[in-house]
Amino acid sequence: MSTYTQKERDGLYELTDAARTELTSSKYYNEDLQPTSIAQRTWTTYNITALWIGMCICIPSLSLASAAIALGLSPWLAVLNVILGNVIILIPMQLNSHAGTKYGIPFPVFARLTFGSVGAHVPAILRGLVACGWTSVQAWVGGGAAAALLGIVIPFFRNADITVALPGNPAVVVGQLIGFFLFMIFVLWVAYNGFENIKWVQNIGSPILVVVIVLLFVWSAAQVVGAGYGVFDVMSAGNDYSALDANGGMFYVFAACLTGNIAFWATMALNIPDFSRYAKSQKVQFRGQLYGMPLPMFVLAFVGAYFAQATKLTLGEAMFDPTNVFYHVSNPFIIFVCSLGVIVATITTCVAANVVAPENGFSNLSPRRISYKKGVVIACILATFVFQPWWIYGSGAAY
Repeated sequence: MSTYTQKERDGLYELTDAARTELTSSKYYNEDLQPTSIAQRTWTTYNITALWIGMCICIPSLSLASAAIALGLSPWLAVLNVILGNVIILIPMQLNSHAGTKYGIPFPVFARLTFGSVGAHVPAILRGLVACGWTSVQAWVGGGAAAALLGIVIPFFRNADITVALPGNPAVVVGQLIGFFLFMIFVLWVAYNGFENIKWVQNIGSPILVVVIVLLFVWSAAQVVGAGYGVFDVMSAGNDYSALDANGGMFYVFAACLTGNIAFWATMALNIPDFSRYAKSQKVQFRGQLYGMPLPMFVLAFVGAYFAQATKLTLGEAMFDPTNVFYHVSNPFIIFVCSLGVIVATITTCVAANVVAPENGFSNLSPRRISYKKGVVIACILATFVFQPWWIYGSGAAY
């Protein structure tokens, strides 16, 4: 654009009023995809850090390390695998977020620079469909927590023996299935009400999530001590070579887990401009991501690895899904606190990381016809009825 259509302040660009008025006649324009003004870029380092903490602290993040242990890696090697994957993906994430902050543009608009106005539909929709799959998985986890919460007063929801056969998984707990549908309705409500609602949830949610992770670690340590082991015996375990051999060997398992860890945030590395477009400055978005992603992921990897190894020592099999703890706890207060925390953790990740991207992608298909809210509805319908989270999250290997 020429200097007549945009103006710059402290390295940030915004459209002039005349340029915005001119763009409204374009078939590629709607208010949700338009570049943010400098006045709209209000997110501070804390907001972005809280966003990332909210997205990182979720059950699937814990499962990255615990699934690696279930496949045979040692606890510390599983933690290293997670950290390495997150450091690698942080590089393209920082590069892509720069454009969002500088010009205030979301990912579909950024993609037009490389792929053109029509070609941008391909990466935007591919990213959106993957996000719908993640929305489905996150809602499945959140549904399990919702079922545990309801199970405090309605025992039916915590009864693991009442199951139904579904494609890819012959024994799905009915209580969790109902919780899944209820949670998806909650996801739809939060996302439908827009970005300020997302920021509000993440700001109050992050402190609660830290408490939940601590409680999971304490429960794991208590199980270990109760079984006669030392607290630190858990992380000193070596590789399980019989499990590694059964899953393709050491190199194959490590490489597969590393690929999975990179892929975990690779989608966000693409559509990070959807969020960095609201940052006050480049320094703010850089620091927010640096503080908010690597350190929480290390903590989660450690707790996830500790949890998996603790269940392997005490129950004979490494649990990769921490929500299974709900079936081993009888204290209503602990169930209430932990399930509520998982719900908050999951909703922040589910909405921020996985609903925003597809709604922007769908809106980019036909900006005149598909608004932000219509895109949210489409994404939630696909996540609810097309994807099969009970299969994706049915085992460590499938995950």
